[in-house]
Parts: sequence; structure tokens; C-alpha cells
Amino acid sequence: MHHLIIGYGYCGYHLAQYLLNRQQTVTAISRHLDESMNLPGLRHIIHDINKPFLWQEKNTVLYYLIPPASEGEQDKILETFLNLSSIQPAKIIYFGSSGVYGNHQGNWVDEQSSCNLDHPRQHRRLNAEQQWLTFCKQHQIPCVLLRVAGIYGPNRLPVQAAIAQKPLLAPHEAPYTNHIYVHDLSEIAYQFAEKIELSGIYNIADGKPDLLGTLQQQVAQALGLEAAPYEPWEQIWALASPMKREFMLASKRLSIDALRATLKETLRLTSLSEAVINSLKEEGNFS
Repeated sequence: MHHLIIGYGYCGYHLAQYLLNRQQTVTAISRHLDESMNLPGLRHIIHDINKPFLWQEKNTVLYYLIPPASEGEQDKILETFLNLSSIQPAKIIYFGSSGVYGNHQGNWVDEQSSCNLDHPRQHRRLNAEQQWLTFCKQHQIPCVLLRVAGIYGPNRLPVQAAIAQKPLLAPHEAPYTNHIYVHDLSEIAYQFAEKIELSGIYNIADGKPDLLGTLQQQVAQALGLEAAPYEPWEQIWALASPMKREFMLASKRLSIDALRATLKETLRLTSLSEAVINSLKEEGNFS
């Protein structure tokens, strides 16, 4: 089986590393390659997916990790890729976003829950899912759509925020958020790849939703730093980035019952506290 990764960034790198460690054949596609991400055994192809792409190896699992562009309500990048490229893989695995659910007022959501779309980013992500479903139905290709929670891991932790004691929302005002450790995400993707005929939509998270700010608190605790103060909603909102404001308005708890039922005893999930320590060790920030 050949593993083809379209979009070789943070998640693509860790996925490739996981696959190569299991003696898999891996090719990654991106517009450029940072030398720090060049893994032994990896075949990397420099390619802009806005141009035609030909892939003739049918015994291939294709992982698509490129997020939509930042404008509009459709994923035009994916649309161009599908229209211009010639691909016929054995399976598609799309790394999407749990953001498609929008705000559920802190309630649990599963794969049948409504998508309360109130931001163009959510529309783009849902449109990407629909494009893959249509493409895979037309070409009779098994397709797994991953609705992935917030990804964290080595070099993707709020270390500077913890050091600066960046103020957090008080617990009674903080929305629920969901996380997945990048190494767990890679393993889950590989397990879905091995189930070659399986199709479906799956929430991908650790199954233990936390209040917004918990990750920063865990990092501070692991590093022995003083806890950040709490501030009221209005003050946090005034200084928040557009992305953070979207998170603040999208409180939900992701159910992973479908994921557990499908992967059963092979599903291994790392606790937030353990994963933070492991990540800091990989960064060299923890002894």
C-alpha cells in the first residue's frame, strides 16, 4: 500500500513520520519542503495543486490535509484540485474540522448533529466534505471524513501564553473545547487506512472536552509556572483574534462513540496532561 499525503505541513509531517516508522511507502506533496521536515525514506514532490496532478498508482490511500482558502463559502482549492487532477486511489481520508458543527451551547454532538453554520470558514469546511463525498461516489472510492478537534503536540503548545500568563476566561464563562494529540491523530488515520473498504464521517477528539484555556493551564502546570489570571468575557473578547472569537462562540462537546465503536480496542488516546508532558519533552522544554 502506498500512502499519498496532499498537504505536507504540521499534521502531514507527523503522519508521514508515523507511517515511515511502520515501514510504509510514503509520498508527500507540497509547494515547498522545509529541510527540517525532510524525513528519511520520504518521497517528496514539489507541486502546486492549482495545477494538474497525475497519480497512477491505484493501490494508494490518499490523505488530503490542505485547508480551504480564507475567503468565500466554498473550498475553491479542493474544487480546482479535483477538476484538474487525475487520481484513482483505493481510499480517500479527508482531514476536516469539527468546526462544521458551530455552536451547540456546550451540548454533546455526534456525527448526526446539526451543523449550525454562522461563519464562512464553517461553510468552506462543510463544502469540502460535500465535494469529497460527491467525487468518491462518482468514482466508487471509499471515503472517510475526519471532523478533527483542535490539534496540539510538540511545537504546537501555548508555551508563550503560559509564560506570559495570558489571561483566561473564568470557568463559569468559558465555552467547551475539544482536543486531539497529533500522534494519536496519526495513528487513527492509519487505522482507518487499513480498513480499506470503510467509509463514513467520524469525530476525532480525545473524548474528554475541556473548558477553553485548559491547554494553557496544563502547559503552565507542567513547566512549573504561575497560573494565569481570569478576566471577564468582555475583556478577553476585546483582545481576541477572529479565530479565537470563533472558538469562544462555538461551545460543544464532541462525542467519539462512533470512533470507539469502529476502532474498538485498537483505539489508544493519550490524556491531555500526559500528551503535554510528552510534547514538551520532544521540544526539549521538559526534563
